[in-house]
Amino acid sequence: MRKPRRLLLMIAAAVIVLGICAVSAYAALSDDSTAPVTTSDAVSSYWNGATVTLSATDDSGVAYIYYKLDQSYVHLYRVGSGASETSVAVAAPATGSAAHTLKFWAQDNAGNVEKSTTVTLTVAADTTAPVTVASGATGGAWYKAAVAVHLAATDEVDGSGVATLTSTLDVGTPVVVAAASTDVNIAVDATTHANDGAHTITYQAADVAGNVESLQTITVNIDTRRPVPKAPYAASVYRGHTATLKYKVADVAPNSGTAAVVIKVKNSAGKLVKTLQYASKPVNMALTAKFTVPGTWKRGTYRFYVYATDGAGNTQLKAASNRLIVK
Repeated sequence: MRKPRRLLLMIAAAVIVLGICAVSAYAALSDDSTAPVTTSDAVSSYWNGATVTLSATDDSGVAYIYYKLDQSYVHLYRVGSGASETSVAVAAPATGSAAHTLKFWAQDNAGNVEKSTTVTLTVAADTTAPVTVASGATGGAWYKAAVAVHLAATDEVDGSGVATLTSTLDVGTPVVVAAASTDVNIAVDATTHANDGAHTITYQAADVAGNVESLQTITVNIDTRRPVPKAPYAASVYRGHTATLKYKVADVAPNSGTAAVVIKVKNSAGKLVKTLQYASKPVNMALTAKFTVPGTWKRGTYRFYVYATDGAGNTQLKAASNRLIVK
């Protein structure tokens, strides 16, 4: 008989404890007369859609969060054992912008209902990436001095605006600026010629809405070495006949592959009597220049001089020269 009696006493004690806990919890709830407080992380404007987070706090715990977007129905979020926050997605219009009103409030476990809060926000559409233009240098051209390539990005009218501009010189580290323009400098070393050759700049801009321009490139070539004209052979010609002058323009790589050539013929007194000009001649190969010697020229020894300017604008240190015998 003692065991059943002991069991009954244990059950009775448990019931008493549970009752005390329930009364305490009810008392705690009945003492809570303060409504929850709900905040949002909404800002005034968004691009290509918005996500607004609503967060509620309360001493007795949040039971529900309510929200209403524009004229839609009221949405209820049951908090349960999870975090007392929820997100509201606002879609972007197909074009232009749209204004929205978001109303929200919360209810705690004691039944207290918060007074609603209203925020307004604008969501605009921008699906077009910025466009960047490079200036200050021509792609593929050759230069003998330092080059500053200016990059300037623009976004569409009524777009979100340029947020960043990223540029990389050759295989270097990308440089990101929070601006719509920047300069990329390509240095030269005329002493060691260490920076001669092709240099490629890659660049792209991104706008505030997150649209990213496709990768763009411009290649700039540096050549700081002077061309060396050569006139290895003398020439002879009869008056009234065609003179053939043999010459060559040597140019160390990297180079543009061509040079502008000027050949001047002077008489024995040093007077200029003939000028031949060629806008573009290949370098590092044997070349000839021909002209008809006037019958009025005096017989004797003339000299021809070869001058060269390479594609980067470097000129020879000294002109090449040889004899032209007129018979």
